Parts: sequence; C-alpha cells; structure tokens
Amino acid sequence: MIAPKKISITINGQVCEGEQGQTILDIARANNIYIPTLCFLKGLTPWGGCRLCVVEIEGSPKVAPSCATPAVDGTKITTHSDRLVAMRKATLELLFSERNHICPMCQYNKGDCGLQHQGMIHGITGIRYPYLYPAMPIDLTAKYFGLDQNRCILCTRCIRACDEIEGVHTLDVGFRGSKNQIVVDMNTTFGKSETCTSCGACVVSCPTGSLFDKATAFRGQWTSCKQVFTTCTECPVGCGLMVHTKENRIVNVWGDPDSSVNKGHLCVKGRYETWAEPRDRITTPLVKGKPATWAEALAAVKKGAKVKKAEKALLLAPRVTNEVAAAAAKLGQVAMFVGANEAALCAEPKFSDSAMQKLQDADAIIVLGAQPSLDNGVVAARIRIAVRKTGAKLLIFHARKSDLDQYADVAANVVSLESKLWDKVKATLANTQRPAIVYGPNAMTPIGVTVMERLIGILETNAGSGEPLLLGLPRSRIVTGIPAVEEVGPWLDAKPLKFLHIVASDAPDGGASLLEEKHVPALLEQIECVVVQASYKSALTEKASVVLPATIWCEKSGTVTNLEGRQLPLRPVLPVAGEARDDKAILENVYA
Repeated sequence: MIAPKKISITINGQVCEGEQGQTILDIARANNIYIPTLCFLKGLTPWGGCRLCVVEIEGSPKVAPSCATPAVDGTKITTHSDRLVAMRKATLELLFSERNHICPMCQYNKGDCGLQHQGMIHGITGIRYPYLYPAMPIDLTAKYFGLDQNRCILCTRCIRACDEIEGVHTLDVGFRGSKNQIVVDMNTTFGKSETCTSCGACVVSCPTGSLFDKATAFRGQWTSCKQVFTTCTECPVGCGLMVHTKENRIVNVWGDPDSSVNKGHLCVKGRYETWAEPRDRITTPLVKGKPATWAEALAAVKKGAKVKKAEKALLLAPRVTNEVAAAAAKLGQVAMFVGANEAALCAEPKFSDSAMQKLQDADAIIVLGAQPSLDNGVVAARIRIAVRKTGAKLLIFHARKSDLDQYADVAANVVSLESKLWDKVKATLANTQRPAIVYGPNAMTPIGVTVMERLIGILETNAGSGEPLLLGLPRSRIVTGIPAVEEVGPWLDAKPLKFLHIVASDAPDGGASLLEEKHVPALLEQIECVVVQASYKSALTEKASVVLPATIWCEKSGTVTNLEGRQLPLRPVLPVAGEARDDKAILENVYA
C-alpha cells in the first residue's frame, strides 16, 4: 500500500502538515485551529451546505467551504477575517429567522444546541431579518424520539447518518424552497415507517432540538452530566456505550465514538431498550412470593440445596459476566450440573480479530441461519453499508425474512437442493476475494450444516478467493467454558432434579422465555425448590420458591467477551438499586 503524499499548507500564518486527500478542515482540526461548523459531522460525507466553515484561499476571490475543499500543497488559508465573520453572522441570522427557534421552549436550551452555541460565539443577541414564523409539523409517532420541523436547519446530518451509518436511508429532504423539510419514507411518519430501525443515529447527529429523545427531554445539559464508558450486554457484539447520568439517573445513552467495535453507532437495544423501556424491577429477596431478608432467602436456598449433587443443577442465562461464568464453572466441578442456556455455537465460538471491520470490507456476505436485523442491529447495519455503498454481494440462507432480503442477490429463506439455485450461488460468488459467512443458531441444524459445507466448497474452488471470515452470531451474549444447553426441556428431563437454580441475571424478560419451551413448565412443577436469580419480575419469578434480586447492566462491574474475542469492561454507571446484589456475590454467598 502506497503511503499518502505529505503536503504543507499555511493556516493563519501557521505552517501545518497534512496528507494529500485531506480537507482544509481536517488539517485545521489536526493542528488545533478552530473553524466553526454546523452541517459537518465527523464520519459522515461532507456536504458544505451551511457555509459556516467558509475560509479564504490566497489567490481566489471566492470563499470556500473548508469541510468539502481538499487541501492543496503550498496554499495559504485565512479562517477568520472581518469578511468571514460578517458572512457567518449573516448565515446564522438567516437560520434563526427561517424557522421557529424559540430557545426557552426547547430541551436543547442547555448549551447542547449547535445553532445556539454558534450564535453565542458570534455575539448574536438579535437579528436584522424578519422572522418567517412558518407552521411546521411535529412528528411524535416514533416510540423513543420525536421530530420537530420548526427547529430544523436542514443541515442533512440526520439524512447522512441514516444513510451512511445505519444504511437504511429512511430520511431525505422533501418539498421546495422555504417549504423544505425532512421527510420519512417519502413523506409518511416514523410510526408508519417501514424502514426506520429506531437506532437513534439521526437523533445523535442532530445539532438542534429538531430530533430529540422523548425520555431525556429537559433532564439536564449533557456537558454537565457525569459520563461513564461501559459495554452493552444486549448481544455478543459488545458495543461501547457512553452513558450520561445526573442525580443518580440515566439522562441518555450514546455510542462510544472511540470504540473499535461499533465506532459510536448503536442499535435500538443498546440505544433505548437498556434504559428508556420501563421494566418492573426486583429490589428485595422473595420467599414463596413474599418479601424477605437476605438472611431468610439464603437460608431457604441452602435448605433446598441440601440434596445429592446429581439432584441439583445451575442454569445460566447468556448475559452473565466472565467472572460469574468462572464462578459457576467451579460449582459445576464440585457441587452440581451447570449449563448455559444458548445454542451450541456459543460453547466454543470461533473468534476473529477485527471481525466487524472485515465484515464491512467484505465483497461477499453470506448470512446463514442468523437474524442480524432482529438480534444484532449493528451487524445488520454493517451488512447494509457493505452492500449498498461498496457493492458487496449478499446471500441469505435458512433464515427468517427481514429487511436484508431486499438487498440480497440470493435470498433462499427456505433452502432447496435444486441445481438452479446453486448455479446462481456459484455465479454470484464467482471472483469474490474477501468473503464473509455470518452464521447463527439455525446453522447448527442438519440443513444449515449441509448449506455451510456447500458454500465452503464453492468458495474453495474460486480462484483468488481468500479464506472466508467465519462470524458466529448467537442471539444473546457469549458464555465460554460452560456446556451449552440448546433445549432446556430435555436437559431437565434427563436429571432427577430436586433443586434448580436459574441465573436469569438482567434478562429483560426476567427469564420468562424458558417457559415458552415445550415441557419446561411441567418439569419445573416437579422440582421441589426452584431458585430464580433475576433483575426483573416475570412469569418465571412468580413460579420460583425463592427469588434473589440481581444487579442490572448499569450497576455491574467485570468483563464480557464479544464475538471478536475481545475482553471488554463493564463499569458501574449507577448505584445498586434496593437490596440487589451482583450475580457472582450471590453465588458465593449461597454456595460458600
């Protein structure tokens, strides 16, 4: 790979080094030279529409948008002059006059608004132009966020984020002239949208209060909040979180822009469901459905556990930390049967370093037995970007229908062995050099294994095709070192159990999904003592002899392993609620 050519430009009399291909704004920021911006956002394609970042280039009578103008070796740039300041002030005044920017009534009136911030920097206390006072619509039909067109400055950051980060292009600009506004799916509402994934990338990118989170409205200035960096535990991707808290409550959850896993992007689970979704919390131990002290609860558990090793078992949900899994594994060696309720692909995962980046760089992506759009939203976003922006081929096998089907070259949700299908597969995969296979739990079925073998065979015969990226994608988190329990019913039925301890941890459903499996409710009724360790109330906790309250994601510390094999940190964001305890501490208290 040829290294970029080095260039040198002069900005405000300061000699600045850069590389060919960088914009004037890139080099200015790298050298700590401030240029105001509104429509620019790092990571998105520059647009140059707001004209706030204009600069003067020696020898040119025109000003140029620094965010979209490539730097040329030897040029001299001026970022601040009387002419530029006057132009920027005029631009800001026009923006304030065009829509209804009534700051006292806006939740961003806390120093969070990019437009208000620029107005303060440029000393604007009033404007010379008449206010237009248009009657713009407000869309509050989305579950987690709203869109107020009155505060929109048409910077298009939301449109570019939706298109270039989430990959769905739900948003665009509609109508003409002064009636321009952001439209959803060719002018419908978020509530009726067929493409919006509720990832919130548009909200994070908005520099005004036009797009806003409902749950965080008027909760306080983000810059005055405490920020804690932790890891999302909703799925095995392990996205970095930047959590804003104030007065012992979560104000907002954003993606960590410095995370090498998700680069600041989140799906709806990590962005909203972790905190903006109301859940019925368990904060005190329960014995036979009634509140109890920890001493009483532990005594009841220890009494129920006084049976033979062959008559007791521990079942873990795949949401526990590595430290909890290690403690449970030790119990399995000396005290009881231990298993993790997840598909077999989680037991011995095949880790691939930098898998998320390799996935986006792939020229052919095969989805086999997985549901990334439903279970792993950030992975689905990477797939969309690879297909829509770089022309990667997409093939889907043995998976439920989803939004990814519309981008697929081959979508065999129900796989057949007809030669016509496989001839098309061979033609689609011809000449691929960077293939990736994303496989999920259904890839472990006889049909899935057959398809995997055929795909590997086709890729091996392709001239120039590299070794495919194999990315195992379980529905939930990865728990290593513990035997996987694919079906709980047969696992329970094979043991003469009198005592069962279920560690549901902070599963959103409180472990209730276990009751959906055939024969499980009946088998649980036959067990003398069922202990459920969970954070949220559910049908399962109602059936338990003893309920032990566990901490949730924002109260935990420890590490988790993601699908790339990275050991990622969990840091406590809030104090522990009520009498809840850490999962590891509970196990140690019970079985010490």
